[in-house]
Amino acid sequence: MPLLQLPYGRSILPLDAPDGAVVLEPRALPALADPSAAVRAALTDPIASAPLRDLARGARTATIVVNDITRPCPSRLLVEALLEELAAAGLSDRDVTLLVATGNHRPNTPAELEAMLGADLCRRLRVVNHDGRDPAVLVTVGVTPRGVPVEVNRLVVEPDLTILTGNISPHQTAGFSGGRKSIMPGVASERSLRTHHSAPIRSLLPVMGQIDANAFHEEAVAAARIVGVDFIVNSVKNSRGELVAVVAGDLEAAHAAGVARCEAAWRVNVGQPFDVAVVSAGGYPKDIDLHQAQKAVASAELVTRPGAPIVLVAKCSDGMGRFAAALLRADSPQVVIDEFLTEGFRGDEHTSKAYMFARALREHPIVVVSDRLERETLQRMFLDWAPTPDAGLTRALAIAGPASRIAVAPHAVDCIFSLAPVTQPADD
Repeated sequence: MPLLQLPYGRSILPLDAPDGAVVLEPRALPALADPSAAVRAALTDPIASAPLRDLARGARTATIVVNDITRPCPSRLLVEALLEELAAAGLSDRDVTLLVATGNHRPNTPAELEAMLGADLCRRLRVVNHDGRDPAVLVTVGVTPRGVPVEVNRLVVEPDLTILTGNISPHQTAGFSGGRKSIMPGVASERSLRTHHSAPIRSLLPVMGQIDANAFHEEAVAAARIVGVDFIVNSVKNSRGELVAVVAGDLEAAHAAGVARCEAAWRVNVGQPFDVAVVSAGGYPKDIDLHQAQKAVASAELVTRPGAPIVLVAKCSDGMGRFAAALLRADSPQVVIDEFLTEGFRGDEHTSKAYMFARALREHPIVVVSDRLERETLQRMFLDWAPTPDAGLTRALAIAGPASRIAVAPHAVDCIFSLAPVTQPADD
């Protein structure tokens, strides 16, 4: 087998995988020939909604919610097209606010905002980082059916028009990202997240690609409906980061159309579980820190046998993330699991992320390949470390045995892995 290339930060790392290793990649859907035209077409012919410029007539203010730096999205492209439609309805730049859906993440820096939106948009528009801990920016507008308080940034409640942007990709808890997730957790308070991000609303197992019977998804939809979202525009990408589809319109109907397109690209059936998995989070920004890179581990959990080692390849240029504290002070992964089940989500240490690592560690040895994380710190968190993917695989095979069935997933974060029988996808 030739050398494999694993995304790592803004570069790649090679892996000399042995013959017989199975490379798990999503389907290579073709990129849109003209992304700008596709966005404009979606806005003028939306799904289950009037065109945006018709909705916007008579509005005096609008908020556009955009992803933060940890969520890859063509935000500049989407916002520029939205501004054209809003201008046609009579809204000027001074009437529009961009609200960055940070959820429980840190605020984005000015340099990151410019990288996401471009310097021109940052100059033209008011751009605000959401802060779920600041009571001055929050307002309570209702409660979901399962009791989640809908306490959100007032910038999505007070304007005449609320528009969500985002990217639809597989998600280990929500099933798929995009749509309603821009509200809950994107611009919700930490008080809301304490309920929404805890069991039983949060599944205790990975639910990549699952929306049906997913309380986390259902409660997020309910929250967005209570807020009163007027319109969404979401993108779908392939493994090269190219746009393959743009959907716009109703909160649920447009998102469902994007989910169908996403699933066609990212579902991978593997037939039987593997003895070893080598996974990359997919490079920057998906491996910006260990918090984000954990999603690749969740993907590996779905297709590995109990006891199978997982090698996680992730740059982690921003380090660990807040979740590390819960693992560092614990005597075992089970302590972290018990703490989360008893106390639920706490944003100060992001205990749900600590739980997800602990859940995987209870079943799998995990080796992290990163030149930004220290071996000693990782070992205190019950993780191992290796300097290269080859060294990580060698360590994994020493645990699992040389005859192990090996999976290699260069874009694991975005794949929907399943033990269903391997099938040949139909051509478009």
